[in-house]
Amino acid sequence: MSQRSFSFALLVVGLLAACNRTTPQSKEVAILNYFPTTTLSDTTHLELPDEAISGDTIPTPLFFKTLGPLMQPVDYIVDSTSSTVVALQRFSINERYDGCLVHLTQNWFKHQSVLLFDKQTQRFSDRFTVGEWYGGEGGQVLIGSWLFDYNGDGNNDLVRRTIEHSMTPTPEGEAEEKFFESGELLLWQKNNWVKTTIKDSAALVKNYPIRSVW
Repeated sequence: MSQRSFSFALLVVGLLAACNRTTPQSKEVAILNYFPTTTLSDTTHLELPDEAISGDTIPTPLFFKTLGPLMQPVDYIVDSTSSTVVALQRFSINERYDGCLVHLTQNWFKHQSVLLFDKQTQRFSDRFTVGEWYGGEGGQVLIGSWLFDYNGDGNNDLVRRTIEHSMTPTPEGEAEEKFFESGELLLWQKNNWVKTTIKDSAALVKNYPIRSVW
């Protein structure tokens, strides 16, 4: 074989090896693959279930080392190594974004977030709390959400509902039980859900109830 033929053969082998070389999977895509794909109904009620959660458990080190900055606002997850992370479902938000519903448990605290996955960049871009149950003896907070097209623009929006429960001591030394309910509207704008002020927030409380645990 001539030197030129040998060089050409090496070039062909190199090109074939390059074509067959697989791109290493990113940690974010590895997390995405834990979520089973599902199709949402027109209106989806997101609440913490009474029964045990079923789904694939995401390794805690992988999840928090990769998505720790997104989870940082969930301030009661102090020691992430003791949390259990379960991937519940993945659904389409639009052509560019998927939503991934994740459930976290630490002690008796429970939390659910929708993680936004950008299919163009292959990265998780943001996180939104949609379910929560936490607190202490003096008070607890319960959160649930509704996912649907609120303003009729073809995009799924988010109504987030909160019930705050507290026990306040009275001058007589008794404990007075108090409840406060509120609602937030997050409209899908461009590439994210954005908190939007509405005139009648009481309507959100009335029209989009969540199941109380009290």
